[in-house]
Amino acid sequence: MDDGSQKIAEHGIYGHEVLNLLMEFDGSTTVEILRSAAAEAFGPNAVYCNCHGGTFNFDQLMEFFSSRGKVETDGQSVRLGGAQPCGGH
Repeated sequence: MDDGSQKIAEHGIYGHEVLNLLMEFDGSTTVEILRSAAAEAFGPNAVYCNCHGGTFNFDQLMEFFSSRGKVETDGQSVRLGGAQPCGGH
């Protein structure tokens, strides 16, 4: 699915690219479907990063997004949260 549009930072894939994937599911899906879509798009062992250089695996990224209000999850489903996403890079 790599069409060259995703932004790759020095330390990995910018996490907001996973938020973009979530938007492709109208902002809500299961964690496993999102995990699968991210693995297909970026590879199963992708390293994600935030704007400040922190690096994460998929599960850590979901925890980070949840702590920032960017996603809401109940462990099985995930949906976009109310926090403003970053502006991209």
